[in-house]
Amino acid sequence: VIRLVSGMLFVVVMLPQYGEFYKYCHAMAERMSHPSIMFQGQLRNGQTIIVDDYREGYWWLRDNTPYDTRVLSWWDYGYQISGIANRTTLADGNTWNHEHIATLGRILTAPQEDAHRIARHLADYVLVWTGGGGDDLAKSPHMARIGNSVYPGLCPDDPTCAHFGFYSREPMMPTPSMEKSLLYVLSMHGIQKNVKLNEKLFTLAYQTKYGKMRIFKIENVSQKSRKWLADPANRNCDHPGSWYCPGNYPPALKKFIGSRKDFKQLEDFNTEKDEEARKYQEQYMKNMDKRRGAHGPSAEEATKKKAAAEKATHIKVGCFTSEKALGSDKEYGGGTTGASFSVAKMWAKQKGKKYLAIARVGTDGHSFAFDEEPQGKPIKEDKGCRLACLDTSDMTCGCADGACGDLKAAEGEPLRRWMVYENL
Repeated sequence: VIRLVSGMLFVVVMLPQYGEFYKYCHAMAERMSHPSIMFQGQLRNGQTIIVDDYREGYWWLRDNTPYDTRVLSWWDYGYQISGIANRTTLADGNTWNHEHIATLGRILTAPQEDAHRIARHLADYVLVWTGGGGDDLAKSPHMARIGNSVYPGLCPDDPTCAHFGFYSREPMMPTPSMEKSLLYVLSMHGIQKNVKLNEKLFTLAYQTKYGKMRIFKIENVSQKSRKWLADPANRNCDHPGSWYCPGNYPPALKKFIGSRKDFKQLEDFNTEKDEEARKYQEQYMKNMDKRRGAHGPSAEEATKKKAAAEKATHIKVGCFTSEKALGSDKEYGGGTTGASFSVAKMWAKQKGKKYLAIARVGTDGHSFAFDEEPQGKPIKEDKGCRLACLDTSDMTCGCADGACGDLKAAEGEPLRRWMVYENL
């Protein structure tokens, strides 16, 4: 009787919970059933659209390339390439071989000439996700770190590859190693004027409607390596006729593949290490400590050190009210370069200009870079001239429009206080 009563009581108590659980399961099933490669977006004019770029790109591959086409991409898209495009991918979510993933990372983050020398022996096309929102450029620092963990040299003396990335994404300001990389060139080809794609090595085969995916044809693919890879005799099947047949790299890549360092030797704490691996791991942990702030200087000391370093790279010329005082060869920047001193300085340096002028308003502002010496004398600094920069209170970035308050503008010009610096 006690068991029966207990059972009935349990049912009565749990019945409402069952209803909630049932609703939850169906709601979750509905959300998970939605195609993750399509999503709703909005154009700048407010129009609501369905972004179908990924399906579009995969179907282009399916309909416009030979059945035996091999596609090189980051491993994230491997299942989609094989399942939707029905084409061979070099890696997917089940690729547990870290050294092979590192090989893809090394190709994508290498300069395009170096990347082509390897890629032409492995694939026929390169596929990249572009257009922001978790694209390949956003993932590229991970590609660099993984590639460098097996192929040292991409990030000398820095296993964390802290210098592979961007000084700023708005405006687009890549670090030197990023700017040279195949991934950056493929992503920014035709978008950034200073990006030059070597079309003897790679050509743009297809770009989707909203620019979320780009597919490039690899030129001068090695037919000798292609034939070698297609030969079943060069696969390591676990037994004759098996579907499990890990491949080998073609002989043409023997020297390159031979240069890699076993990841287990570098990262596994339980593995006996040689001197090179020991130094790598030591440097990795040291750099990670710096990035986390462990064992480093205090925040106050770090700020003073940064400010001292900044001052050693520039001279303050003064504050100007008129844009006409700036060099006639000036180039406009704006955005983050008009508010952040470090970003503005790097932007002017990349432009190869001697002088930099900044007029900040909020989180962005106006900026110019030029070579001609400013005309006339700077004004006595007022409160508009003395407004701090967005990234450091030790530097002043002038003001623009409402940020200048009740100050007066130069005759016939917008209200500005241009802080001008000379780059050393």
